[in-house]
Amino acid sequence: MTTAAEQGLPTGRYDCCVVGAGPVGLAFAMESARAGRTVLLIDAGTERSGRRDIESTEIGSTRIIDDARHAPLQLTLRQGIGGTSWLWGGRCVPYEPIDFEARDYVPGSDWPIGFADVAPWQAAAAEYLDCGTAEFRSSRPDWEGLGEFEMSNLERWARQPKLGPRLGALVAEDPRITVVTGSRVTDLDLDEDGSVSALVVEQAGATARLHADAYVLAMGGLETTRFLLDVQRRRPAAFGGPNDSLGRYYMGHLTGSVADIVLNDPARSADLDFELDEHDTYIRRRFTLTEQAQRRHRVLNTSFYLDNPPFYEYEHRSATLSAVFLGLTVPPVGRRILAEGIRLRHIGPRPYRIGHHIANILRRPWRAAAEVLDILRKRYLSPIRKPGFILRNEGGRYALHYHAEQVPDPESRVWMHTDEAGPELRIDYRYREEDIDSLLRCHELLDEQLRASGIGRVEYLADDLDGVRASVWEQATDGFHSIGTTRMGTDAADGVVDRDCRVFGTRNLYIASSSVFRTAGEANPTFFAATLAVRLAHHLASVPAQQAADGVGAVVSPEGGSPTLGGENAVAHQ
Repeated sequence: MTTAAEQGLPTGRYDCCVVGAGPVGLAFAMESARAGRTVLLIDAGTERSGRRDIESTEIGSTRIIDDARHAPLQLTLRQGIGGTSWLWGGRCVPYEPIDFEARDYVPGSDWPIGFADVAPWQAAAAEYLDCGTAEFRSSRPDWEGLGEFEMSNLERWARQPKLGPRLGALVAEDPRITVVTGSRVTDLDLDEDGSVSALVVEQAGATARLHADAYVLAMGGLETTRFLLDVQRRRPAAFGGPNDSLGRYYMGHLTGSVADIVLNDPARSADLDFELDEHDTYIRRRFTLTEQAQRRHRVLNTSFYLDNPPFYEYEHRSATLSAVFLGLTVPPVGRRILAEGIRLRHIGPRPYRIGHHIANILRRPWRAAAEVLDILRKRYLSPIRKPGFILRNEGGRYALHYHAEQVPDPESRVWMHTDEAGPELRIDYRYREEDIDSLLRCHELLDEQLRASGIGRVEYLADDLDGVRASVWEQATDGFHSIGTTRMGTDAADGVVDRDCRVFGTRNLYIASSSVFRTAGEANPTFFAATLAVRLAHHLASVPAQQAADGVGAVVSPEGGSPTLGGENAVAHQ
């Protein structure tokens, strides 16, 4: 084994070492540096690898048990500076108080932390993810008569979701942060007392060891879990042993559309469209069930928002949607416009009915040209990227898109299988009937409220309830939101990490990832994962190194907020 010096790698000892330069790793590194810590940031990719096509990311041997439920990893993972932000749409939504609380109809839903433990760190996460502010409640009144639903929960959108050019550059320029790319972490040096004494890294075919007081894994939910499982394969007693929580409770979300929403007053759709707020950030209102209604009806956290009809369904007769569809069907063009997984969802299954879409365009070619140019300008040529577009219509009919929580299921899991061919990560990602039941009940509740208030109605696309249920199952797939496989718990029998994200059974190994989430909520995971990373940075900075290694100390809330980006940097690590 070569030494770090022989490899040209840093040889000093750092306050903390973080593995992974995606949104969460970058947020942790930046906040740690702002707190006066020296940071070593390691990533297997290169500075530009995330910009390339799907072939740019090296993925270990993997087998997906049910391809219908989980997207190929080539569509969900990226290495390099910026990581999966190269695939990210930029949607920022926080967890809500109910997401942390015990619900008797959601087994294992009680977290060892609560909303008050994470709220102080949301401002810094919003800053790093560039979504304007941490204000997620609208001051505008809800529509009268919605009853158990509200529209005041906001989603915010990153001005530019690809974080490598901005946040990645700031991290690379900070003198307290040393960035090492093209280096893959292959193992840990674990002492008998549970301390990690070094990270074993491979670079250009040679192996070296790097040293820090604390080590943070931020390689993404699946790759962090893959790494720990691989370590456990060689050390079976590590991290709770092979039959505990590591790799289990794999979650994501139910997302799709099985119904239209029809508004009696078509002008109301403006209240649910994307709009720029006073922070020059796009926000959107949506329908969410109140916490009281969730408990009363025993349903999972779910949101609904307006969407266009599927691009690939030429029956929409929209010249603009057909023009966008045709552009997306050309892979070199479509992949520059959208992440591959989203592109494939929008173009739908073959045959593409090209002739019908051309006929739609010929009905209103000048309108299509003008609207497509406006979309391109606001989405790709503006410093503030518009996350989407809703083509308003006089009939007030739109696709009703859902984004819903799953029940934590220990049988939904990943594990390491080993035979003569070597280790292989196996993914058995599952949904449960309870997930589908909850989602259908939420549709019913929204329809009841819209009809009772005279606002509108929900119309299902299938002819009967069995058909609607079948449609939900057909759309039940994820893999982009990797949640739960290193879940937070009260002890090693209950989870993989403690309330401060320290891996049970170790003294100085931590995880910054959506994989530590105990429940999925309805929120996209990136914002909350970044929030926990900021909290972890302050935990490690708030206590002496030895106490942090021992897992001692409490996180101290910020006074006056997090330092702003672009502030003065401290002296460089020597």
